[in-house]
Amino acid sequence: MDLQSMSVTILFDKYRKLTDRDIATDEFQKKWRVSHILGKLPFLIPEVDNLELTEDPLEEMRFPSFPPNYPRPPGDARFMPYACSNLTQFYNNKAINLRPFKASEGARALINNSISDNVITISLRTAKFHPVRNSNLDEWYKVYQELKKTKFKPIVIPDFEDYVGDKKFSKYDWEIYDPAVMDLDLRLALYEKAVDNLCINNGINGLLVFSDCKYHIFKFINNAVPATSEKFHKLNHGISWGENYKFAAATGQRLIWEDDDADIILKTLNL
Repeated sequence: MDLQSMSVTILFDKYRKLTDRDIATDEFQKKWRVSHILGKLPFLIPEVDNLELTEDPLEEMRFPSFPPNYPRPPGDARFMPYACSNLTQFYNNKAINLRPFKASEGARALINNSISDNVITISLRTAKFHPVRNSNLDEWYKVYQELKKTKFKPIVIPDFEDYVGDKKFSKYDWEIYDPAVMDLDLRLALYEKAVDNLCINNGINGLLVFSDCKYHIFKFINNAVPATSEKFHKLNHGISWGENYKFAAATGQRLIWEDDDADIILKTLNL
């Protein structure tokens, strides 16, 4: 639209109760996630200059809105414009940037002053919800040990839930970067500086997928969970086995449809 900036309003007067996660998550946890995650994400888009969080129902809708028919009908919690399926109409439009996330100048300065140039990050998932989707810690530790033998410096970013909970990651003597667990801006700045970013398919990948950061996302498919099944990826992302996101960079951004087995990871990295 050739506009210079935009405002974002996040309305959280009620919460969807559609999926297993919706039902299992307490409302106070959902409110916390709004402020901790959703309240920080918009400012990773440089064009966002204002954010409002509100629990009060909207009195008016400003147009144009995205998607054009959102909400349909008003208050329909089943239809939320958060899925990649809402972006497919823009896949072939080079004038629209589908990788807008960028770390702030302040976060980049902090990372540049404390992190070397040869870093490879490993982001873990060790959540209690759908544990079948979690990272295989034993295999990732093997990868970590192999990376340490090279010119690269591996740094691990634990799962936030695990970091403040059971601390399963602490059973391994790998180097972690604590600030990236707590702050999305610093995490993105670390991702931007890293030579590569390794992880499995999970929510935090949004920082990588919608940015110019390099990444290898393993275990992209897991048919045991509907949201990571081959059918879901075809329907929601428009991609089939072995393909990358349609809006991914030509090089350096790859989806790996095989499990996070150390041999597969190391082979993919040519190590």
